[in-house]
Amino acid sequence: MAAAETTAIIERLQRFGRRNWSSEPGDVTRLRAHNLPPMGNLPPVLYANFNTFWMGENIQVVRQLALEEALPPAALNQMAAALLNRHAGRLAKWKLTNTVKLVRELAAYFEAGGAKSHDEVAQVCEAAMVAFDRINSWIDAMIPWAHFDRKVKLLDAAG
Repeated sequence: MAAAETTAIIERLQRFGRRNWSSEPGDVTRLRAHNLPPMGNLPPVLYANFNTFWMGENIQVVRQLALEEALPPAALNQMAAALLNRHAGRLAKWKLTNTVKLVRELAAYFEAGGAKSHDEVAQVCEAAMVAFDRINSWIDAMIPWAHFDRKVKLLDAAG
């Protein structure tokens, strides 16, 4: 049964990645319209970008620990679930409804002790990295990074 659950969550992550690969995901379209007066939509986009980036980084850490067999699979399941639940809460603020739903499904998989081996943890993390990094790429592409240095003067914290 556990192998079937692992296969199912990997397939779910892969479908999500494929669906969001070639055209803008609905989550990103909603994010474009999400405004927080008086700031507009730049802060939500920046925060969503940072939140999806760090979620990907945290998933990479869990994967690396699995590859190194540094912690037992049960501990990695617990760690992954806690990190993913934290990220789901952050991402919900930015209206990333579909992404949050999948992050919560993945957290529930880990909470239930879904990955029974280091190999399973690594495989699930790799599928998650591809799926969620795609969302991060769409969000990151919205940000005019090259224009910031020319257009934005940073405040001097000392003065």
